[in-house]
Amino acid sequence: MQVLLKYFGVVFPGDRFSSTRKFKVRVSLHMLKKYRKSIFFRGYFVEVYLRLKAYTSKGFNNPSWLVMSVLGRLMIIRHAVVFLLGDSSFKENQSINSASIFTDINVSDAVESLSQDGICLGINLSQRTLDKVFDFALSTTCYGNQNPKLGFSYAEKDKIEQEYGYTFFMAQYYNTSKLCSEIQELSHDSKLLEIASLYLKTKPVFTGSRLWWTFVVNDEQSYDSSQTITFFHYDLDDYACVRFFFYLTDVDSESGPHICVRGSHRNKSISHILMPVKRRSDDAISDFYGLDNIVTVTGSKGFGFAEDTFCYHKATRPFRRDRLMLQIQFATADYRLHNDLKDFSLLETIA
Repeated sequence: MQVLLKYFGVVFPGDRFSSTRKFKVRVSLHMLKKYRKSIFFRGYFVEVYLRLKAYTSKGFNNPSWLVMSVLGRLMIIRHAVVFLLGDSSFKENQSINSASIFTDINVSDAVESLSQDGICLGINLSQRTLDKVFDFALSTTCYGNQNPKLGFSYAEKDKIEQEYGYTFFMAQYYNTSKLCSEIQELSHDSKLLEIASLYLKTKPVFTGSRLWWTFVVNDEQSYDSSQTITFFHYDLDDYACVRFFFYLTDVDSESGPHICVRGSHRNKSISHILMPVKRRSDDAISDFYGLDNIVTVTGSKGFGFAEDTFCYHKATRPFRRDRLMLQIQFATADYRLHNDLKDFSLLETIA
């Protein structure tokens, strides 16, 4: 119990703290405000309550997901499930000799990098696919701050914000694998399937795609990090899961690069595993994993990479230009919770 209380910030007599360990501090109004402004926006205990409430709601409708979201935190369980699901014939299940747009990928190297580091860089789109998906984004309605009632075209974003008084931190597209043939093709690409099958050690299941903007927001406006997930966290999408990310705009250090913690899919502390809120501060991550393992991913439009979702990762706030990003996800099972599918009748445009 004392260990748990210490994690919440309670200080006991004789405790000594390093100045760099910001999670081990006295509970005070100052620190509660600091948490609220950083990773615990509404206060730590409120965030825990809301997370448990969400788990209960989702778990009631999807019990198998709830079991996975609890047991999937433990590496021994993750390895055991993958072993039991392992398909000795998964290589034959994939059309690995069929055409792929990723002609330069060394599959073995990609799988080894994923296994060792949790991330593999340099899985790049062809120019044709890049152009087609980008054109799709420009000609299709996106939805501000993921609200299905706030639809607009990207070209009209600034006008809509000024006219209606909105501040959009991001915008999500819906039903992308149904509406965009190139995204659908990526979900069936033989090289992506081969990497996924070898890494997951079974026949991969396409669980969904996602396409979204992260916008530059003026400094004088309050930035809502909860909209863009600019805090370290890991995802529990399945007992084993891999995502392929693609930049559709140029991304430098000032354009909202993705950040991943190398090796964190294999190495987590007990507190990382047991606490219901999976987010962590920058200081907590750098203290535990070291700055050398924090990888900032930059690249020209079309640049892509694969990542194990159990790694700690985060988005960053763009200051120079808006960022457009595509995600393709594979896992061992589909809980129908990690996709962009939305009933078309629920989608509305602002004007």
